[in-house]
Order: sequence, then C-alpha cells, then structure tokens
Amino acid sequence: MMTGWRALTLTAAVLLVGCASVTRVDNDVQSFTNWTSAVPRPLGFRFERLPSQQTDAATQDAVEQLSLPALAQAGLVQDTANARYSLQISTQLLTESTWSSRPYGPWGRGGPWMGGGRGMRGPFMAPMMPMLPMEVRTYQRLLSLVLRDLATGQVVYETQASQDSNGPIGSDQIPAMVTAALHGFPNPPAGLQRITVDIPPTPQ
Repeated sequence: MMTGWRALTLTAAVLLVGCASVTRVDNDVQSFTNWTSAVPRPLGFRFERLPSQQTDAATQDAVEQLSLPALAQAGLVQDTANARYSLQISTQLLTESTWSSRPYGPWGRGGPWMGGGRGMRGPFMAPMMPMLPMEVRTYQRLLSLVLRDLATGQVVYETQASQDSNGPIGSDQIPAMVTAALHGFPNPPAGLQRITVDIPPTPQ
C-alpha cells in the first residue's frame, strides 16, 4: 500500500510534468469588423493570395494548411466551390539586433568582482574584466487575416496578431496565432487585446 507522503509526491510530480508539457504563447491582437448582413455559420470561404504570395506558392500552401484547424474552430470552413467570402492570410518574421556592453570574462556575464571579499579592497576581490559589446536579438512574428465578401468586394473582417520572443518563432506557432487573431469572432472586443493560447505537447 502506498503511504500518504509517497502518493502526494507522485501526484505533484505528475502535475509538474503536465504543466511543463504545455507551452503558453502571448499574442497582441487587434480586430476590426464591417458586417453588413448576418454572419453565416459555418462561414464558407476560399483562400485569396496577393501577387507577392504567388511567387512562393509552397510556403503559402504551408501557411494556409497550418491555419485550417484554427479557422474551422472559429466557424470558418474552406469551401472553394461555394465560397461566399475570400480569406487572405499573411505572416512575416522580423528580427531586430541591438548592442550592449557587458562585463565578460571566464565567469561569463558578471563574475566574482560583483561581491565577496572583505569590502571593495578585500583580498578576495577579482580584477574588473573589460566591457565588451554583445549582440542581443529579438524576434517578432506578424500574422494578418482579411475576410472579404465576394458579392460586394467589401472587407468585412480584419485582424492582426503579433508575437515577440527572444528566440526564432517558427511556423509551428501559426495555428496558435490564428486562434488568437480570431478571438471573439465574428464580434471581437474593441482595442488591443493580449490573448494567451495554450499549445498542447506534441504526441510522441
């Protein structure tokens, strides 16, 4: 029979593993609507591409396919033959580099000179290391959706989502970004929203 403390330890370990396996992604989202009639559910659409997206069809194919499950969850279903709306999806990855001077030595950033010893002139005080420039990169992925009524040519829904990271943001984030971009569809809240999406672990 399992003792109480062993059962509690096992339960805590399972919970920690479960929490660690879920990735939480923050997105800044802003949406705009211009509905002129009742919104059909489900809403049938076909993909529309800009001329610039025609030049790299393979990449655009992948983006559109990755977006389909999140679109369907929001009630938008691809129906090319009977579409009443067209949907244009685009994404862009931006990189920004900045430089900052930080101490560098055998101890990495910082070091034993940051404390210890017997005061500022104690025998354990290590010499100050030189300040060397270090490149710091930040990444941002942008995603936009534009929904157009094919009968009138009017844009009825427009939404943008952006995600910032200290590391590269791969295309695997597109489904989560589409989910965030369609938060509240077809009548989203006004203004800039911070939408957090939980990404489940990839099955092994």
